[in-house]
Amino acid sequence: MCTRRLGVLATVTAFCLLTFAACSPSRTGTNFCRVLQKEMPEIGMSIATQAEVSAMVTRYQKLLDAAPLAIESDLAVLTNLLKKSAQVDPSDPKSIQEVADLAYAANKSALAVSAWTKDTCAVIFLWESISIHLEWLLRQQLPHQQLF
Repeated sequence: MCTRRLGVLATVTAFCLLTFAACSPSRTGTNFCRVLQKEMPEIGMSIATQAEVSAMVTRYQKLLDAAPLAIESDLAVLTNLLKKSAQVDPSDPKSIQEVADLAYAANKSALAVSAWTKDTCAVIFLWESISIHLEWLLRQQLPHQQLF
């Protein structure tokens, strides 16, 4: 009786693991490099409208969704920075300072992601692309103030 229950439990557990594995996106280096290659041309483009800002956040979210554990936390920092910068309130100095602080704090993560993508994907994923987007966003919000 006990062995039968263990057999049923093992079968159900194996079925659940296979089902979840088949439905979740692959978080391997190879898959991430494919996603990065697909998104890279647009990531390098400048942004000029709020729609383009939203599209950029979506691109980084796609990368984050495919990110292997080795860079997931660092890429989450960069994605969060873009999300926060898109939501900055130009009339709130605290909101502006929060984004500035996040930008400085994201430097280490940006360097880690850049090094990993260069080594794994043979692609140079530059921190400058994120900082350019951040600067554009803040300049749109604060055209007459000195940034950082």
